[in-house]
Formats: sequence, structure tokens, C-alpha cells
Amino acid sequence: MELFSAYPPEAWAALLVTGALIGLLAGLLGVGGGVVAVPVLLEIFALAGVAEPNAVLLSVGTAQASILVASVTAVAAHWRAGTIDRALVRTWLPGLVAGAMLGLALAPFAPARLLTLLFAAVAAALAIKMVAGDRLVLARHQPRGPSSHLAPLMVGGLASAVGVGAGTLSTPILTLFSFPIRSAIGAGALFNLVISFPATIVFLLIDWDTPGRTADALGDVALFCVAALSLPALFVAPVAARWSTRAPVVWLRRLFALCLAIIAARLLFR
Repeated sequence: MELFSAYPPEAWAALLVTGALIGLLAGLLGVGGGVVAVPVLLEIFALAGVAEPNAVLLSVGTAQASILVASVTAVAAHWRAGTIDRALVRTWLPGLVAGAMLGLALAPFAPARLLTLLFAAVAAALAIKMVAGDRLVLARHQPRGPSSHLAPLMVGGLASAVGVGAGTLSTPILTLFSFPIRSAIGAGALFNLVISFPATIVFLLIDWDTPGRTADALGDVALFCVAALSLPALFVAPVAARWSTRAPVVWLRRLFALCLAIIAARLLFR
């Protein structure tokens, strides 16, 4: 009971609503919900009396763990619907994993404001691309050879360093090379899983002896908050994934562009 009383009732309500939104984004657009979860978690941990430096790490780690859970059901739904291109996954995975490891290793040494500004700029540019649709493409085919690893390396590094899902960047980047948006969204859901898994492990293993965290914290992951975020996401993500396979392409593009614009604005003005 002491663990439950660490958070006020309004915090639990906020977590459940945020979890549903994470599931919606993961299933419908293949977007990780870190940019939604982190601000909410920062407010909740502030109410719980956690100092800001500790609250930031705890928020990012908790968000990554909840994205990991939501991504599992979203990926399963997209896999059943046939919207995950296995050849693309095989091509992207090495660069994506390498980028994620690099981002996690270098993030503590890079200026946080610089990283967020860079991510916001990339997100804003990709939002314009999503609005333009097929009128703005770089090529009609995916790059081949060594150059094929550049995009996943960048996506993995930037997403893991900033603490957002890889699908946020991978989907619009794939459409730059005329990749079908439904398949790009399905792949993005899987890429969220790829990025959030090592990130969650890292956040679980660090800061065990650091005081000033919530009673449910394991490393930099607040377990009760993960449960409250994940429960609605588990139900919403597969339903949203089925919607994604049926929604008109033009609406998926517009929704993704709106999502990117909101993310860019949120990072720029936070």
C-alpha cells in the first residue's frame, strides 16, 4: 500500500490516459510514445517529490519500458496483418542496433539541448515531406550497399539519444525512398521494439545506489508507472494497428505529419 500511496489518484488517471495514447500511436502510426509519456511522468515525479535531475532520467527510463511493452502487441498485430517487410527489417537491423548502442553511449556526453534541437529540426522537415507525399522523394528504390546502413544508423542513434521511438523517424525516411507507408508504419513499430529493449535494460541497470527516487524504482525505471502505462497500451495498440491497415493512405500521411509537427514543437518549446 505504501507504494500505491506514493502517487496521488490523479497521477494514476493521467498514467492510464497516457498509456492509451501510447498504444494508439504505436499501433496506428508505429510511433513510440516517449514524447507523450516523458512530460507527464516529469509532472508525476515532481508531485512525488523527486528532484528534477533524478526525475528526468526516471521519466525517460520509465517511458522506454512502457514503449517496449506497447510495441510487443503493436508488432504482433502488424505481423499478422502482413505490414512488416522482412527484407527491410533484415537490411535495417544491423545499422539500427549499432546506432542505438552508439546513441546510448554518447548521449550522456552530448548537450541535451543540442540533441533535442537536432531531433526537432529533423522531425519538422520530415513532417513537410509527409504532407507532400509522393511529390517529394529522393529515389524510387532503397539505397544498396554500404550506404543502406546510413539511415538506420542515424535513426537508431538519434532516437536512443533523445529517448523516443525509432518509428518516429524511420517511417517518413522510408517514404523518401517511395516505400509504402503501411509497410513503413509496420516496420516502425518493430524498430520501436528494437530501440526500446536495450534502452530499457540500460535504465534498469543504472543508478541503483542513487537516492531520491520513488519507492517503486528499479534503477531508473518506475515499475508501477510502467504497469499503469502499459495496461491500456496492451489493449489499444493491436486495435489501432488494425485501423492502420484499413485507413486511407492520405489520412495516415496527414496524421503522421501532424504527429511529427507536434513532436517538433514540443521539443522546441519545452
